[in-house]
Order: sequence, then structure tokens, then C-alpha cells
Amino acid sequence: MVKLGAVLKPPNFSFSKQDAVKSGRFVLYFILVYLAASLLFDALFPLKALELFIANNVLSFLQSAGYAGTVSIAGAAVISLQAGPSIEISELCTGRMELLIITSAIIASTGIGWRKRLFGVVAAGLATVAFNYVRIIVTIMLILGTGDLAVIDFAHNVLFRAFLFVTIAGLYVAWFYWAVSREAALRKAV
Repeated sequence: MVKLGAVLKPPNFSFSKQDAVKSGRFVLYFILVYLAASLLFDALFPLKALELFIANNVLSFLQSAGYAGTVSIAGAAVISLQAGPSIEISELCTGRMELLIITSAIIASTGIGWRKRLFGVVAAGLATVAFNYVRIIVTIMLILGTGDLAVIDFAHNVLFRAFLFVTIAGLYVAWFYWAVSREAALRKAV
């Protein structure tokens, strides 16, 4: 007979000194890489230029879907649709933060070879940019398809948070699993 207490006992999450050192090193390295990547990214892609670039790409998609409009700068890039609302593409819409977090986390994963990290940065970076465009376009299509502010607010906020989770956590876990699975299989075979 199984005791109820044994079944409900939480797992033992022990954290050795070696684990703490590895985690601390990862966090420190992540912060340093994130700061350096932010400075480099901002130097290469100024925020207003990035917002304008994304707004123009989104408008091109909307035009292919039959919507006419223009892009202007008014604090942030603004897509003004002729038969609809004006849509602001602000810093949070650029996906910059997500891109920097995922690429910095991959670079900071020092136990994995540089080739795999470089592949991860490129693949996760491209996926993040693609997911960001999908998120923006889906949100805009929901805005254009409904006049219900509650639906619009829900879609914008839920999609934004889901995007954060999927790109940062989902892509990192997928990359990490890919990066270590072959090495784990080789160690198992030996």
C-alpha cells in the first residue's frame, strides 16, 4: 500500500554549490552580453529607424491585403489606414527586447560550443523577428475586424505576453534541447 504522504511529497530540488556557481556565472555573463548587445544593436539600428522599418513592412503586408495607408513619425512610427484607425508601432512593438534576451541567453550558455550558439543566435533571431511580424499583423487584423475595445485590448495584451513567452522561453528550450541532445546521446553511447 502506498502512503498518501509519499505520493504528495514535493520533489527534492537540491541546489549544489557547483550549480549555484554555474547559475551565477550564466546570469553574470547574460547581463554583460545583453548590455553589450544592446549598445551594439542601438548603434546599428536606431530606435526610430527600426520602428519606421517595421511599420513600412507591416504596411506593405496590409496593402497586399487590400488596405491603403501611409506611415509617418509622430513620437513613434504610425501606420494611418485610409479606411481604419491609426496604429502606433512603438519600441515594444519592435521585438528588440525579445531578440536581445534570446540571443544573449544563447550566447551566455557557455557549456555549449560556439558553432551551436552561433546557429542558435541566427535561428532564434530569425524566428523572433518572424513571430514579431505575425504578432503585429494578427493584432492589427483583429483591430480591423472588430470594434470591440475589450477584444482588441485582450488580443493585444495576451498576444504580446504569449509572444514574450514563446520567443524567449520556447525558442531557448528548443535550441538548448537541440544543442545538448546529440552530446547527451554520444555520452550515453560511450
